[in-house]
Formats: sequence, structure tokens, C-alpha cells
Amino acid sequence: MLESLGCEVRLDQPLTPSLKRPGHPLATIGRWCDVLISLGGDGTALRGANALAGRRGALLAINLGGLGFLTVAEEEDLDRAVEGALRGQWPVAERRLVEAEVTRRGRRIFHGLAVNDAVLKAAGGYAAVRLRMSALDTELGDLVADGLIVASAAGSTAYSLSAGGPILSHALEALVVTAVCPHAIASRSLVLASGEACEALVRGSFDPVALYLDGQESVRMVPNDQLRVTLARASVRLFQNPDQPLGRALRAKLGWLGTERRG
Repeated sequence: MLESLGCEVRLDQPLTPSLKRPGHPLATIGRWCDVLISLGGDGTALRGANALAGRRGALLAINLGGLGFLTVAEEEDLDRAVEGALRGQWPVAERRLVEAEVTRRGRRIFHGLAVNDAVLKAAGGYAAVRLRMSALDTELGDLVADGLIVASAAGSTAYSLSAGGPILSHALEALVVTAVCPHAIASRSLVLASGEACEALVRGSFDPVALYLDGQESVRMVPNDQLRVTLARASVRLFQNPDQPLGRALRAKLGWLGTERRG
């Protein structure tokens, strides 16, 4: 279909065995393309979005999986979505990325970007993590929890929401900081403005501690390592379905406010 519309098409390498056509690394496609079409669920959409981080191309995410909250069209609407995107009928939104930096003994050992969230938690276990938290230009004290999530507005409807965090309009340039199963009743999410940072000093855990960006382990951390998370200057461009605003997706996919029958 794409070639019949005059497009030059390149395929991600995992697709090539079944299609018997040449494939390219996803990172290479991300640097090259104007439109990247992901076919799958939220995980596939995140892979595509990460490949486009800071690039000129835009992601068109089609849901072939289950929830598909990051996707903008279902499988049966594939043709309409592609035509709408290529003809300029579907708007493109820019979403700021989450930027994470880890320092050890004053030296930066890791820097990375995420579309949804940066998560600090015990690697492969259920042990609580002890952190010293700073935000809002203040040292907030010690946190004992199963983990810490720092999410973008787009990521506020992912892991942070499951951990009890608020839903943010995806148009906001903000961070939401949510503790996972905190050992303190008064622990609540924080919403930080663009330009503000969340910092966490690792105090310890019975299990190794790791930083995960968009669900992928990025770096192991040790006591006294410092994590700093902000909104990045870089963004990712995402096609938006004009018939599927965020509020409608919340109702259709997350059952927000229940249904008419339940009401």
C-alpha cells in the first residue's frame, strides 16, 4: 500500500524473514524516515518512539495487541490511519522526553532518554529500596518503597497510573513522581513543572538496584549513586487520531468513570 502511494519503504529487521525482503536496524530507520509505522501493542510503540527521539520523523502507532494505550488506531482502521497521516489529515504532537542521569562519586556514569518513564527499583526481586529524595528545591527526606517512577505527562497513564499516580493531560510539559508501594501512608505523587528536577540518592536495598527507561534495564546502581530526572529538551513526534482524544481513550481502554450500564 505504501509503495503504491509513491513511498520509499524500509523494514525493521525482525520483519524480514517472513516477508523475504531486506531489513534495516531500527535505529537506522529512525534516522532516515519521515513516518515510522509500528504494528503491535504499547511495547512496540515505545520501541518506535525511542528510535525517533529527537528525530524529524513521526510515529504512527497501530494496535495489534491488547490495551494499546499508546497507539492511535486499531487494526481495522489501518488503511484509514495511514492515508490520514500521509495526506496531512492527522495532526502531529511533540511530546517532551524524560531525561535521566546517574552520577557515582561525582562522575556521570549514565545518561539516557525515555518516552514514558524512568523507574528506579530492585532488579529481579521484591526488596524495598531506600532512597533520599529531593525535589522542589528541597531535600524531602527518606523514602522506603518498592520503587520510584518519574514519568512524563504521556507516561502518566502507564506504570505511574497503576501505582496510584494522577492522570495528566498529554499536552502538559510536566513530570509526575510516584512511589511504588511506599512504606508511609502520607506518601503522595508530586507533579513537577518543566525545568524542575527530581533527585534520588540510593541508600541501599537487599537486592541490586537498577534504573529502567521505558521498561528496559539501563544501568545497575549502588549505594550513594545519585539519580537526577528532568524533562529533556528533545522530544518525539507522534501522530494523533482526531477521532480519539485522550478522554475517549480513557473511557474506552481504561474504563474511566465506569460505564453507562454501571451508572
